[in-house]
Amino acid sequence: MELARACPTGAAILAMDAMQVYRGADIGTSKPTAAERAEIPHGGLDLVDFGAPAAGTPAVGSWTNFDVAHYLRHAAAFLREQRDAGRRVIVVGGTGLYFRALTRGLCEAPQGSAELRRKLGGLSVAELRERLRAIDPAMLERLDASNPRRLARAIEVKEATGRSLCDWQEETPEPLVREFTALWIQRGKAELEARIEARVEAMFAAGWVGEVRGLVERYGIEAVRGFAGIGYREIAEGLNGIYGTNRIEGTGEKGREAISGSGRSLTLQNEVKSDILVATRQYAKRQLTWFAREPSLQAVMLTGNQPLSAALRTAALPALF
Repeated sequence: MELARACPTGAAILAMDAMQVYRGADIGTSKPTAAERAEIPHGGLDLVDFGAPAAGTPAVGSWTNFDVAHYLRHAAAFLREQRDAGRRVIVVGGTGLYFRALTRGLCEAPQGSAELRRKLGGLSVAELRERLRAIDPAMLERLDASNPRRLARAIEVKEATGRSLCDWQEETPEPLVREFTALWIQRGKAELEARIEARVEAMFAAGWVGEVRGLVERYGIEAVRGFAGIGYREIAEGLNGIYGTNRIEGTGEKGREAISGSGRSLTLQNEVKSDILVATRQYAKRQLTWFAREPSLQAVMLTGNQPLSAALRTAALPALF
């Protein structure tokens, strides 16, 4: 926001976040506020409904299997609109696949059958890993092996076409964004972990539990449990007294009290927070691994309260101003 405000020609912001595309998932994905969106044009937000509404609730729209191809179509239109308006565009976010698709092009591997996709959607992460390892072990080493959508997509392509997704990716067309400056924001491990903890606490204080409760009421518990955004499954299970059961990763039962406000429920909420912190730290580590492989990125190390905008303006973005 500070960079966009400082740009003399005017600027817009395109979110590069695979979770912020879902309507209703706001606090837990750290979407910009309504005031921020009113001040600076934003793209990449609220592009698809969270899921199919639960029985007895009115539908806002139909569920869409939103993927990187949908995102690129939106991004192309948004970038064209901002160019026509004379604005620069700042793309910000941590979804590595979106970054790669924007800057290197999108693989045009075809989709498998609806039946295959349905079957894969019912498998756990561990089961998806084993299925991909059996048919395409090289691809398993290249993707985020904890992301069920990425695993299912790789299996789908291999089983539907007989070719590895690796091969399809090598035949990608020209990228949407060709001229750009790409910056990779880094912090020391201890500082990063402290900021993650503060971020999770802030999201709970902002009403994250209430947001998840509303999503469960509207779309059903299974839709929320299946959502890939960190923390939504954990909170939904805590609210419904099933936390720790049928977990994709982990062992044992952690409690059957629903999250409410006192007694044992507070202990459960603390356990939920703890697991969210662990999952977020693990995701941050995977992001570091992913972006370390991107040759076009320039690292910018921040410490303490050093302003991000000042560091970027000094180190890497004089052309923006």
